Amino acid sequence: MSEAPTPPETDSNSDESIGDIIKRLGPAAWLGIAWGILPAIAGITLLFNMRPAQKLLIGTEEEPGLPLMQGVMVYVAIFIVTAGLGLLPTVSQAILAGFAFGIAWGFPAAMLGFTGASIIGYFVARFVARERIESEIHKHKKVEIIRDAFIRHGFMRALCILTLLRVPPNSPFALTNYAMSVSGVKFIPFMIATIVGMAPRTFAAVWIGAQAETWDQVEKPKWLIIGGIVLAVVILLGLGKLANNAIEQAMRRGEIPDDEPHPPADPPEKY
Repeated sequence: MSEAPTPPETDSNSDESIGDIIKRLGPAAWLGIAWGILPAIAGITLLFNMRPAQKLLIGTEEEPGLPLMQGVMVYVAIFIVTAGLGLLPTVSQAILAGFAFGIAWGFPAAMLGFTGASIIGYFVARFVARERIESEIHKHKKVEIIRDAFIRHGFMRALCILTLLRVPPNSPFALTNYAMSVSGVKFIPFMIATIVGMAPRTFAAVWIGAQAETWDQVEKPKWLIIGGIVLAVVILLGLGKLANNAIEQAMRRGEIPDDEPHPPADPPEKY
């Protein structure tokens, strides 16, 4: 007599609260929350203090400061540490690069800054949160299937998806570092996607900072705001479609149960 088939695995703890999950994740949860909130606050603060920041880096005509190369080196070092630890966003720091150094020096300085910061962010998140998040992912089958569909079906597919996640100017740098690292993204595709995906938005931010002689004259172009929103929506819709397809395929293979209610089967007809 054959054994009864094992029922498909279901998500556990489906009725638990957000507080329960945060408590279980511990430092991993608090790091994610901090990286989601702190850069926005600090970034706004920096935008309102562009002139003092510029003075710190290169001085003014009345009060000369550091030589250009030293100012660039100080800027890159600060960028790497503050963005890498999730204290400042990349957009406001790239704007500062354009405002202080112009496009010719500001763009490569900002590129070096976010590249170094992404390395720090990747390994900080990996050390603090990877093990706990991986354990949490395994408890939720659908989440694991979606994660695998994004990053575990070929190098080029994963690279394209990761790059698209980096492109929108409103994509949070620190939180994206966190999400990529703890979800198991390999370091090489992470770095390639970061550099390729963030280069256009970084150039745009540097250009914004360099377009006016005084910070009061700088205004964020409407095309950048509208374009960023449209691009983010299109990418999210595409990723959502990919996630839904992965779930549907897993249901057909019997890897997870179909949650949709089905009508009871008609009783057999009596003759």
